[in-house]
Amino acid sequence: MVDRSELQRMARTIDAHRKQLDDLHTQTERISKVIEEHNVTAGILLHLQKGVKSGATSARLSIGSGVTLRYTHQEKEQGTALIDLGSGVFGERPWDEAETITRERLDGIEMLQKELKEQSTNLEEKITVLAEAFNEAASTLTAATQQPPPHSAPAPSEEPEPAEEPTTDESQRRPPRRSSRRGKELTLDD
Repeated sequence: MVDRSELQRMARTIDAHRKQLDDLHTQTERISKVIEEHNVTAGILLHLQKGVKSGATSARLSIGSGVTLRYTHQEKEQGTALIDLGSGVFGERPWDEAETITRERLDGIEMLQKELKEQSTNLEEKITVLAEAFNEAASTLTAATQQPPPHSAPAPSEEPEPAEEPTTDESQRRPPRRSSRRGKELTLDD
């Protein structure tokens, strides 16, 4: 049988796993935004490469605060782009190399996203199993505390049973007594 302190430990474990799950969802959302950004970048670089074949290509580049610059390339050769090569080091690379680097990063980020989704699914399953075990243990403990001990005599009735039912208006106005269960049931907050 599980005692109250064990139930509290189980509840804390479930809460910790839920927080971890929330963190995983937050990371997944951030990664989705990074993936979207990489897809846009790779698409623009591909567009610029295709446009060079005609002798001129253009694009609009956002510089922030709602300001966009028009970029025009008038040569038949590819232009170059500054790209972060890692550790804050930037290098100038032709558009096709910049696109390749961007797509390689995108593949790595998508693998990370897949791993986070798998971790999230596994954690959700673990939380479900722990919550079911908690609920079962809580109901067992609640049932055990509500049952009288096996060898004790039932407690004498607090009120003597009336010989006959009262017929006054006062007895008809009183609602029936209900047993209060408040404080006897355990929840995940306990």
